Amino acid sequence: MQYGVAYYPEHKTEEELRHDLKLIKESGINTVRMGEFAWCRMEPREGVYDFDWLEDVVNELGEAGISSILCTPTACPLSWMIQKHPDILYVDNRGEKRPFGGRRFYCYNNPAYREYSAKIAEEMGKRFGKNPYVSGFQIDNEPAQEASGRCCCPTCAGLFRSYLKKKYKTIEEYNRRSGTIFWGQDYGDFEEINPPVNTIEPSAISRVPAYFENPTLRLEFERFSSDAQIEYQNIQADILHKYTKAPVTTNGTGLATNSIDYYKSTKNLDVYAFDYYPGLRDRTVDSFPYAFARGIKDGKPFWVLEFMSGGGHKFGGNGRVQPNPGALKQAVVHSFAHGADMMLHFQFRTFPFGAEQLNYAIVDMDGVPRRRYYEMKETAALLKKLAPYGQAAFSNRAAVLVDYDTHWALRIKPVNDPAFKYLDYAGKLYQFLENAGYNADVRGFDADLSGYRLVILPTAFVLTRAMQEKLRAFVKNGGVLLATFLTSVKNEDNVGYTDTLPAGLTDVFGVTVEEVEPVFAGDNPTPVRLKTSAGNLETIDSLWCDLLKGEAEAIGEYTGDYKKGQTIVSRRAYGEGQAYYLGTNLEPEAMTCLLGDLAREAGLEKNPVIWKEKVETVHRKLNGEDYYFVFNFTGRDTAVGLARPLKDVLTGEVFERETPIERAGFRLLTAAV
Repeated sequence: MQYGVAYYPEHKTEEELRHDLKLIKESGINTVRMGEFAWCRMEPREGVYDFDWLEDVVNELGEAGISSILCTPTACPLSWMIQKHPDILYVDNRGEKRPFGGRRFYCYNNPAYREYSAKIAEEMGKRFGKNPYVSGFQIDNEPAQEASGRCCCPTCAGLFRSYLKKKYKTIEEYNRRSGTIFWGQDYGDFEEINPPVNTIEPSAISRVPAYFENPTLRLEFERFSSDAQIEYQNIQADILHKYTKAPVTTNGTGLATNSIDYYKSTKNLDVYAFDYYPGLRDRTVDSFPYAFARGIKDGKPFWVLEFMSGGGHKFGGNGRVQPNPGALKQAVVHSFAHGADMMLHFQFRTFPFGAEQLNYAIVDMDGVPRRRYYEMKETAALLKKLAPYGQAAFSNRAAVLVDYDTHWALRIKPVNDPAFKYLDYAGKLYQFLENAGYNADVRGFDADLSGYRLVILPTAFVLTRAMQEKLRAFVKNGGVLLATFLTSVKNEDNVGYTDTLPAGLTDVFGVTVEEVEPVFAGDNPTPVRLKTSAGNLETIDSLWCDLLKGEAEAIGEYTGDYKKGQTIVSRRAYGEGQAYYLGTNLEPEAMTCLLGDLAREAGLEKNPVIWKEKVETVHRKLNGEDYYFVFNFTGRDTAVGLARPLKDVLTGEVFERETPIERAGFRLLTAAV
């Protein structure tokens, strides 16, 4: 595993640089990431390039056995560039043009900026593409972060119109498919269409508090903007690929923070990479983003290019708590267990200046190594011992499916906002299955489902006819499918189906949706009786209600209010498989029991480590042997039950019925014999 830190040599005096490089070399890490904000040093004047200062650091670290990830610096346009080309500046949904300063204030569609970006990428490729100490390249930095991914400048508006014309051919076809007749919004020409006023970007501000725009227009602008970001990224990726065989990527943020479709954006990249900042003080590190990352490129290892280090101030000054002793080490091994091939802390030494001054780092502003530094050193040594197990394969036969069109559509026109968030709900289903003792992959709608026995489909709000057929074939061929409320409500145009819901799949599930309504927090919930292998469970509904009717078996029925006796969870045999429809969200115990029953019906292998709250097990296979990484996130020493004897790979200890795990610790277990 490549393990290390982000570092900024352009900030340092010669004395500081000598001090820091000595500490970095003594730490045992093997990777440093540099350059993402250093364009003003790389090209101080137009066409005048200076990489000597960076190359000196790359070579010095390389000679000490530490490789470099180099970043193209295009997240921060240069002052001279903006003075010459003010049209490069980003225009937000309010029509506000962002001035020079801060970061990410450029239009990714601007021809001049694309040309400058291509030139700096070319110069970096020429200079570093064959450097033996460079192990990878990062393009830009956190594309579309901080509400910079939906530019509405004249260039972008024109390109958006061209995008619509290319897709719909005629304005009449666009009007028909998008339902512009509603509120009399028919257009006479594509030139009359403007980007939407509203936006779903985090941190963005709406110009008009209540302005209900056409949902098709808004979804198309999300797609167009995502595609434009990808096109801009690929200009640099194609150039770098000419000069290097090292992996080329960029760093995403979360699953959808920046509203770029990662399933599309990584097709021309060598590895999927993202930044992740979980809390490390008595907190469980959510592994759903790791499962998502692993599924982006069909199970290929992923990179974490920025990861929490702990301590320090945040932008707003509210501070960041320190990680528990051992939590940095645990978190790095946790990412390794889930398939990370790289983990880099942000950052090595606290900034004394700039927007991120006093922010978290491995070493404090004074450069004195303390607890976090020494724990990083211990982690680097531990990773060498764990290296052979990085080759272990994942053999999950369950998958949770997620989709960007659905995410965007549910942000554009939310249901039960803010209680229901699509990706959060998908993560909860992933977690409930894990609580039942089964690991899952997270995949997109384009994934090959033939290797899976159980597929979980959370709130597939936008579902094409082709995807309906794909799911039908999965069940018919012997798969177990669980779909939840609000499945197949809209088509790819973000227009509601006029079929009976779930549209195109009523024969598969054997039910129709008779009534729908949100279940609001604070209202009296309606009781539900759920049939499970352990007997009937009494639970309650939440979030939403798809009231069901049909020939399918009712395994969940309402027991109160006017809904008494009506179906809310159904099961139906279809072909060789089983199709379940979950019309509401249930309490955690009921959800865990339900998913455990489905996993057993699908013939999945249950982990022998008995689930305990805030303890996670990750199952992998190597040379025919099973290995189980077990992580204690409880915030205290604990013990975990075992279904059969297992041995600790690192210590050789054999545990018969339970294994102790220290606070912020982990075990790597395998068969005892």
